[in-house]
Amino acid sequence: MGKKSGKSLAEKYNDFLEPCVKIITSAGEIPSGEAVCLEKAEVISSVGVEPDMAIVTYRADKYAQQDFMQVEKYLDTGQKVEIKAGYGNQVSTVFLGYLHQVEMEDFLQEYVVYTLICLDVKGLMMKNNLFRTSGARKAGQVLNDILNDGRYGSFVKGRTIDSLPEKLNPDCVFAGETHYDWVCALASRGDYEFFCGGGNMVFRKARKTDGDVVELSSEYGLQGIRGIVTMAGQTGCIQVCGYNRQDKTISGKADWPGVPGAFTAKLKQSLKRHMLIYQDTEPDTQEEAEKRAKALMDHMAGKCTRIEAATIGLPELLPGICAEILHEEAPSLSGKIYVEEVRHLLDEGGYTTSVAGVRVR
Repeated sequence: MGKKSGKSLAEKYNDFLEPCVKIITSAGEIPSGEAVCLEKAEVISSVGVEPDMAIVTYRADKYAQQDFMQVEKYLDTGQKVEIKAGYGNQVSTVFLGYLHQVEMEDFLQEYVVYTLICLDVKGLMMKNNLFRTSGARKAGQVLNDILNDGRYGSFVKGRTIDSLPEKLNPDCVFAGETHYDWVCALASRGDYEFFCGGGNMVFRKARKTDGDVVELSSEYGLQGIRGIVTMAGQTGCIQVCGYNRQDKTISGKADWPGVPGAFTAKLKQSLKRHMLIYQDTEPDTQEEAEKRAKALMDHMAGKCTRIEAATIGLPELLPGICAEILHEEAPSLSGKIYVEEVRHLLDEGGYTTSVAGVRVR
């Protein structure tokens, strides 16, 4: 695990002077100068099931000496797009995917506007399906085949694939699911995450907190914090019921585990007598039903206490890491969060990053 302090990041980026972004397609880096100006670049990424997205806007001067239409050679749909952000010459990848859609608008003034909508590799996974009527294979084998498929190789920098426990690794027969639907469904059944932050494809147990940690403080660019504690969607117990292969009733329970942070001391007592019951045909033993109930409960409890923070732009903030928020003036807003959502924005106001996640300490 690596911890990145605000001081070390300030030193790396020369006190966050000269924010910059580079948009690189298969045809090369898109130039920004006299004829074509980058107005806005926004990257929205998460550990959720939706593909990561980048929206980039260029304003092109129709009457500049340089021919603004030269930019169009960089804008063929389907090609690889990488977005790097940072300061000065220190930039890091915050998005890797492909150009999904191009929009060109002429407002009958001195300029035209190009809007590029990019998706990560998950968007391509929606275009390939699995169809087998026989020849059952283990789920883990199929998972590895999909995530290492050569059609996705140029859109992925690295892969982290956790092995599946036996209960999630049965023989499989498919009937037309897309790669995307199949992997996302497998992840949800076992409380796993499947995401591709910054071009790194990850399939692993959800909410792992032993990875990189980025420190956020007002001394080094923290701009705002919002903490949320809610009873919405919470319950004191989850019970999973079903029938196994011998048609015997099975049942598993998980109690609300408690959550860290301020304003939570009385929650466990308040939820104690409340229960939600789920029918689930997947578990075949009581142990499996209890594990399924725990996965559902952990996911639910994660929505109870959350923190959102806005900071100066930091390429190191990606989904699946942790952020340590230091805020001495309001200690209830200090703590460690598992980052589930990230938004990088570079526009005329500079470079900012906002994060949201589950409080883990």
